[in-house]
Amino acid sequence: MKKSSFSLLITSIVFLSLFLLLSCENKPSKKLLPGSIGRFNELVVVINEKDWEGKIGLALKEVLESDVIGLPQPEPQFSVTQIAPRGFNGFLKHNRNILRINQGEKATMNISYDQDAKGQVIVELIGPTKDAIVNFIKQNENEIIQIFKQHDLQLVKKRLSKNSHNFQKTNFFKNQSISLNIPKEYLTVKDENDFIWYRRRIEHSGYQVNGSLNIIAYTLKLDYTLDQLQDSIINIRNAVGKKYIPGETEGGYMMTEAAYDPHIYPAEIDGKKALKVLGKWEIYNEFVAGPFVSYFVPDPDNNRLVVVEGIVYAPIIKKRDFIFEQDAILNSLKIQ
Repeated sequence: MKKSSFSLLITSIVFLSLFLLLSCENKPSKKLLPGSIGRFNELVVVINEKDWEGKIGLALKEVLESDVIGLPQPEPQFSVTQIAPRGFNGFLKHNRNILRINQGEKATMNISYDQDAKGQVIVELIGPTKDAIVNFIKQNENEIIQIFKQHDLQLVKKRLSKNSHNFQKTNFFKNQSISLNIPKEYLTVKDENDFIWYRRRIEHSGYQVNGSLNIIAYTLKLDYTLDQLQDSIINIRNAVGKKYIPGETEGGYMMTEAAYDPHIYPAEIDGKKALKVLGKWEIYNEFVAGPFVSYFVPDPDNNRLVVVEGIVYAPIIKKRDFIFEQDAILNSLKIQ
C-alpha cells in the first residue's frame, strides 16, 4: 500500500471514531435497570417505625389492608411490608410497588415509574404535618389503591399475552370476531358459536386443592340499554349457567349466589362503556361456591352484548390473587 493511501486510511479512521464518539455523547444515556421484584398485590411501605405504629400507619393500614370486594372471606387489598428509610437500600429498592411517606411544605402525591427497576411504581405521599398526611390519605384512598392495582393489572396483562391461545382456532372467537388473551395453561371445555369455556386446574404448594380457574365468554342479542342491563345481570348469568355450566348432580347448574347481591361498577373495555361485576357464584342444590368477576359490554355496532367472566373455585385457600389474574385476562378483550 502506498504511503499516501495509508495516511488517508488512518485519517478516515480517526475522523470516523471522533464522529461516533461525539454522536454518542449527544445522545442521552439510557439507564440500564434490573427487573423489579415482588408479586402483584404486594406493597412495600417506606416509613419509620414510630409513624407506622402511630396515626399515619393506622390510616395507611385502613386503606391498604381493607377487604377486597366480592370475595367469600376477608382478604386485604395488599400484602404489606413496612421498611424503615434507613434500611431501604440495595435490592430492596428494586421492589415492584413502593409507597413512601415524607414531609414537605404542602400535602401532595408524587408518582414515578421505573426509577430503580423495570416495571416499578413509586408513590410518595408528602405533607407538612402528620395530621395533614393522614387527611390526605383519607381523601385519596381510592386513588392510592387504584394506582397500584392498575399498574399491576397492566404488567400481568403484558405477561399473559406472551403465552396465550390462538383465538382464531376457536369457533367462538372466530365467529364472533373478538379476542381474549387466555394463557395456554387453560384448557378448552366447551367451544360453541355463542359460548366458550376454558378451565385450569389449581395447584397450590402445601395443599391438596381440588379447584379450578375458569374463563367463559358469551354473546347475547342486545336487548338492553346500559342502565337496564344493571337490573338484568343476575337473570342473564343464571340463564347462561343453566344452559352451559352444569353441576355434579342432576338439575344442578352455576348461578349467582342468591343470598349475596353482586357489586356493579361502571367500567371501560376496549374503548367501550361496560359494567364490571364482582360477586359470588354457587351451584344450584350443591354446596359449591366461589367468587367471580365479569364484564358486560354492549356492542351496539353489532347489536349484541359481549360478556366475559372469570370464575374461581379454590376451596380452603385464598382467592384474591386468582381473581386479580383473571381480571387481567378479561381486560385483554378486543371487539373487532
